[in-house]
Order: sequence, then C-alpha cells, then structure tokens
Amino acid sequence: MATQALVSSSLTSSVESARQILGARSLHTPSRKVSFVVKATSTPPVKQGANRQLWFASKQSLSYLDGSLPGDFGFDPLGLSDPEGTGGFIEPKWLAYGEVINGRFAMLGAAGAIAPEILGKLGLIPAETALPWFKTGVIPPAGTYDYWADPFTLFVLEMALMGFAEHRRLQDWYNPGSMGKQYFLGLEKGFSGSGDPAYPGGPFFNPLGFGKDEKSMKELKLKEIKNGRLAMLAILGYFIQGLVTGVGPYQNLLDHLADPVNNNVLTSLKFH
Repeated sequence: MATQALVSSSLTSSVESARQILGARSLHTPSRKVSFVVKATSTPPVKQGANRQLWFASKQSLSYLDGSLPGDFGFDPLGLSDPEGTGGFIEPKWLAYGEVINGRFAMLGAAGAIAPEILGKLGLIPAETALPWFKTGVIPPAGTYDYWADPFTLFVLEMALMGFAEHRRLQDWYNPGSMGKQYFLGLEKGFSGSGDPAYPGGPFFNPLGFGKDEKSMKELKLKEIKNGRLAMLAILGYFIQGLVTGVGPYQNLLDHLADPVNNNVLTSLKFH
C-alpha cells in the first residue's frame, strides 16, 4: 500500500510539473503532439453530446450548439442560432422549432407532389389527374385541374384553413399544452400530450405511441430531422427541375434512367 501511494504521489507530481512546463515555455515535441495540445486548449467544453459527429463546426458555433438539439452537428456557418451573433434577433428555440415544423411539411409535400405522377404511371389513377405538381393549380399560369372551384378561390380557402391551424400552433408555442385545455368541439383532450410544442404527442400526434423510452425517442427525433432536411432540399429540387425541364420530378428520373448521357443536369440547362 505504501508503494502504491508513493507511485500515485509521484505520478501526480509529474503531471503537475508537466502542466507548469507546458504553460511556461514552448514545446519541443513532435508536431502531432503540439497540434493536439493546441486543439484541446482552443476547443470550448461541450455540455452534451461530446462524442457527436461534427460538420464544419467552429469554436463559436460550439459555444452555443451543445448537442442537446436533435440533429445538432455544430453546423451554423451564418451564426443564425447564435444568441449574441447575426441571428440574435430571432430566438434560437424558435429557429429549431421552425426547422422541425418545416421539415414535416416538406416531407408531406415531397411525397404529395410526386405521388400523382407515380400513381399515374402505374395506372392506379386516371391520366387526367396524374399531373405534375406545378400543373395542379398551385401555379395557375402553368396549368390547373378542373376542381369544384377556380384555383384562386381554393387558394383563399386554403389560406383561411391553414391560418386557423397556424394560429392555434402559435398559441401552443407561447403557452405549451394550452390546446389540450382550450375547448375545441370536444376534441381538446386529443391535443394534450407532452407539453412540448415541437413534439406534442398525445392520441392525435402520436397515436401509435412511438418513443416510449428516452433512448428510442432520441433516435426518432434524429431520424425525423434528418429526413426533414432532406425533404426540404427535395422540394427545392422540385422547383428547380420544374422551371428548367418543364416536367415533373418522376418524369425527370425516368428520362435520366432511359438516357443518362442526353438527360442530365448539364444537358437540361434551359428554362421553360
């Protein structure tokens, strides 16, 4: 025991001496060790997710992105989530919440925009309804379908309905859990859940009861935000493809697979 205590004391003294030497004068060790010391002293401490993968993270971004948010890889080149930087005029929590909500809308939109094309090619829906997304009335000059009302009337109606839904969502943001208490045709209990505006849960928003434990919920949140980001890029791609090629995304894919040499990004650089 005495020997063990002596060895431990010697090691402690050696470590303290080494720290004093490193802080007092420059190193004469190989460059690999020097860079390791510099990196260790210049990187701020990470509160959570210390073993996470980082994407082009900076010292500044790691000072406020601590890995607690789903899909946080330290990537914020514009400093939009920096409470004291360029994005300080917008609440960082609101930006994270907005990314989740827009990602969900994008996933629905990406699937809904391409579904009529696919179903039409498979012969599951009539040809007159198997239209590219931009010819369904969303952009009236590009074409429309003969609905029960003209596109402008439908647009106003959709704005009113979505405005009502968004107003209630905004109320829930300012007062989490309030939608489960406010009367809504006897359905208010279905809106009660976790009290987290971004992940409300409950019988309406999580009817299958996914994420019953913390680990599985964390994994599902990460998968959702990754797929949401991919869907937002896909929607942007739909817009560009429609403008450049004049056909829908599924037809673009079929044309490329049929003749990759003559149907690709470079050969399609013309605007319709």
